Amino acid sequence: MKSMWILLLLTIGLHAVEQAQLVGKWQGAILTSNFGTSITEKEYFDLNANRTFSLTILVNLKKGDAFVRDLRIEGSGIWRVKNDTLVLVVNKVEVPFAKEIYLISQESLRNLANTFKHRFESEPIRFNSVKYIDATKLILINEASVQTEYVRQ
Repeated sequence: MKSMWILLLLTIGLHAVEQAQLVGKWQGAILTSNFGTSITEKEYFDLNANRTFSLTILVNLKKGDAFVRDLRIEGSGIWRVKNDTLVLVVNKVEVPFAKEIYLISQESLRNLANTFKHRFESEPIRFNSVKYIDATKLILINEASVQTEYVRQ
């Protein structure tokens, strides 16, 4: 009986995501820590009905007293959804500026910007499994099995 309930719940939960469900503006955040460095990535992306998208990531980095606030990464490209997989193809990436910098050298800032830019340029095609979606919430799992929750703006 227990296994039948589990099978029923899995069957109900598995459905193909439609393009219309994903169209709109979404925002989410990823928090990481690495050797005493705290990194927050705030993602804002807009999936358009014509299958284009724009993406803005604001990166905040803090280590001790040194910090970078709102390093801006902007990207754009095309997207498609098939079954429960969202495929993003990044065509353009820019890192125009950081809002505020303290105790960080220009060279370190340039290296940080290049690191984030390189992430999109080296792997322009991104596959994300849609774990959950409703009118206001979206949960994606990327190729590295990192889960990110988004809310509709």
